[in-house]
Amino acid sequence: MSSQEQVDQEDTMQLNSGECERYRDQGFISLDPIIAADEVVWLQEIFDRLFSKPADGGNPLYFDLTGNDPDAELDDGSIPQMLHPSHHVTELAGSPAWQAALDIAMQLLDTGDCTSDDLIVRDHAIVKPPGSTGATPWHQDESYWDDDKAYQELSVWIALQETTEEMGCMQFIPGSHKGDVHPHHTWQNDPNIIALEIDDGCVDEANKVPCPLVAGGATVHHCRTAHYTSGNRSTIPRRAFILTIGTPPSTLTTPRNFYWNRRDRDYKKEYLTEGE
Repeated sequence: MSSQEQVDQEDTMQLNSGECERYRDQGFISLDPIIAADEVVWLQEIFDRLFSKPADGGNPLYFDLTGNDPDAELDDGSIPQMLHPSHHVTELAGSPAWQAALDIAMQLLDTGDCTSDDLIVRDHAIVKPPGSTGATPWHQDESYWDDDKAYQELSVWIALQETTEEMGCMQFIPGSHKGDVHPHHTWQNDPNIIALEIDDGCVDEANKVPCPLVAGGATVHHCRTAHYTSGNRSTIPRRAFILTIGTPPSTLTTPRNFYWNRRDRDYKKEYLTEGE
């Protein structure tokens, strides 16, 4: 049975044993549609509204991941994104996409006594405009987080249109989740840029695996899996709804040294706050 048939016939998104095994071995999986076509259209409309410039001339809700000036206009190299879009459209929380991501997380995480209600969910929206040259550099998600916590988290990256390699589909390094968090630096070594990039020599791009998706399809990756997306060389927007889900983190007896992430970043504090 395909993922789409599971969406249509059941309320719970079920992975098969091969998908679960592949996730644990490779650190990522690619899935057929996990949400129905009408849900994709609904999400597209929400994203197009959220990523439009305010009619009153006020500040937009989104920011540029690779920009160093929050007041600057977006250009062809910008990567507009938004943290917690569910703060602005409350229907996103509990939507079929949200529930499907929770179902996936419950099957792939070692949840112990945790129920789905105990999991921490953070949502994230990205729209790469047509013709964008902005690439999201190679990184591990955990590199952005606190170095005194132990995390068990994954991200479900849902494509809201067909997403080809030309459009900037997700690309992964198989097995990269099995090691530690590698050293990172701010993109272009500019401390005013939010984006982090893994240090040279830590990723062998010859091993990269692009994961094109159909509309409503998804990739799922471990928080230590190295990943990248290119710019969007197509003529249509590339929208992605990302849900990062994990068990409550524990405190490490001996903190790690994420020296690249010492700067006081308000966006990071907001993103890591539970239950806003």
